[in-house]
Amino acid sequence: MKDTQQQKLFRTEKGEIREALNTFEGIAFQEDPLDFFIVLARYKFAVRQLKKTDIVLDAGCGPGYGAVFLSKFAGRVVGGDVDEELVRRNREAFSKVPNLSFEELDLLDSELSRDPFDVVISMDVIEHFSEEQAHGVVANYARLTKDDGFALIGTPNIASRQYASQRRLDSHPKEYDPEEFVALLERHYSRVFLFSMTDEAVSTGFPKMAWYLMALCVK
Repeated sequence: MKDTQQQKLFRTEKGEIREALNTFEGIAFQEDPLDFFIVLARYKFAVRQLKKTDIVLDAGCGPGYGAVFLSKFAGRVVGGDVDEELVRRNREAFSKVPNLSFEELDLLDSELSRDPFDVVISMDVIEHFSEEQAHGVVANYARLTKDDGFALIGTPNIASRQYASQRRLDSHPKEYDPEEFVALLERHYSRVFLFSMTDEAVSTGFPKMAWYLMALCVK
């Protein structure tokens, strides 16, 4: 094997080829690379708001790669999810990330109690609850956010639902337009700043035409 600098970039100290993506992320990328990178772009926007000292919760972290992304820009990150098996898998898969841990988290638990976080991130979660349940979920977001902290909540814009996949239609009992989304969050946060996203581009313009909505919420 030729010992070039370029080859070293893609190999371990033992000369073994590095895995660019582990099993789960590799499957996600292969099945829908566009969607995979758009999801990561949402977390890219989130990390721009973080300080290196922040303690961050990724609420509804799913397979955990968003939490891994966040961990590179924060002091400590907790990935929380209601799926016990998924939490266990994440702990095993990302055990070598020093400032990252995973916990079971039920956002419908009305008695949820734990120390709050500097920042709460929750992407593509709230639309999986009914409208009635969503009020309790947002109450828990606020409960988990420090008084001087903030939350960043993201969800698809209902205006894009006519172009949605069957999977999205089947798994999202409630989607929101910009006004509904802000009104829901303002019940528990004093200020809500709305951003819109189409593909990887985030802006403050034309939220009604956006594919996706993100709100920065301050207690």
